[in-house]
Amino acid sequence: MKTKKLIGLAIALLCLAACKKENPIIEPPVIEKTDPLELLKDSVSYIIDGKQMVQKKSQTRSNSLRNAVANVNLDSLVKQKEYTSGDKDSVMFGVGFLFEDGNRNGIEISFLKKYNKNQAQPETNQTNFFVPKNKLDLFSVGERKFAMDFSRNNSQNGVLFELSGDNYGLQTNGYSSLAYHAPLKPELQSQSKFEITNLQKLKSGKYLLEAKFNASVYRADGTNIKKIENGYLRLIINPENLYF
Repeated sequence: MKTKKLIGLAIALLCLAACKKENPIIEPPVIEKTDPLELLKDSVSYIIDGKQMVQKKSQTRSNSLRNAVANVNLDSLVKQKEYTSGDKDSVMFGVGFLFEDGNRNGIEISFLKKYNKNQAQPETNQTNFFVPKNKLDLFSVGERKFAMDFSRNNSQNGVLFELSGDNYGLQTNGYSSLAYHAPLKPELQSQSKFEITNLQKLKSGKYLLEAKFNASVYRADGTNIKKIENGYLRLIINPENLYF
């Protein structure tokens, strides 16, 4: 009798094992949680004329890329025409991010830096347009000055602000003419500060950039000065994309 019970138990165990093989337990898939930082939107906020401005990245225009001759000098002036020359071994590179609100007020913030041409490479479809080999170098953590001579001498690395809408025509640089306009006085930005406080790599391979700033903006001749205060910038940078 005891033997029959043991045989019955063995048969039951074999049947159970067979059932497990025929009906394996399927584990639910592991779903990776989305990094909340990936969901943040590009935006900027600041105060001008006592008014708080909150603006989002433009949805109608891609980031603007800039190339310019670096270290420009005036060689001669013939019949009111300026003849200039610059550093043939370097290029001024920049990328601009445009932010707007529902009232068509906006600000374009550009990051500018001179690169020796051995630190840059021609863009695939435009052999005369150079982009830096290390794109993140443009956004390293730390303070930036304002490139007040951009479009003129192009000798200064830093940032550039250009406002539109109610504050159209206000900017942080001056006129492009070397012969007919004096350079802006550095004192205009003596109380200004722009600092990248965070550059954090995300799971996607993109980077979260955060910066704080205050600045003076004015007409190209340095008049009609207004102050920008309590500025905060947030950007998602994609170094794999030509347009960042």
